[in-house]
Amino acid sequence: MCFGEELYRDERHRRRTQRLQPYFRQAATFAGLHLACHLPKCRRAKRCTGCWPAEEIATSHYKQFPPCVVDDATQTEINCASRELDERARREWLAAGYSQEDLDRWDEEAEALDDDPDVPEGWETALAPPIGPVARKGR
Repeated sequence: MCFGEELYRDERHRRRTQRLQPYFRQAATFAGLHLACHLPKCRRAKRCTGCWPAEEIATSHYKQFPPCVVDDATQTEINCASRELDERARREWLAAGYSQEDLDRWDEEAEALDDDPDVPEGWETALAPPIGPVARKGR
């Protein structure tokens, strides 16, 4: 057994990694990794669309990310892009009138669901916050 191997046997880690796949694909697109991806469908779509099969996700270090992440350099790019997108989203939610406590609570709710093996597929969309804290007037 090598260092960290027990992490890939952890069901909670696997569920969390599966939940984060859409965010990793968005970060890979933001970082421009799709432009040199070895998957033609990503280059044609002009965005990251790659994903490991569900049973393979989080079975090794690089299988936590989209298939375009193959080394430390691309992992660093996707991590930086992910942090930038997360910070942008946080600023947008705060500008929309949500509090930092609301954002923290949503993160805690999502992480709590990672502990529950009986949560059905697609549950992450149920946690999405509403459009705004105050009803919008007309368009």
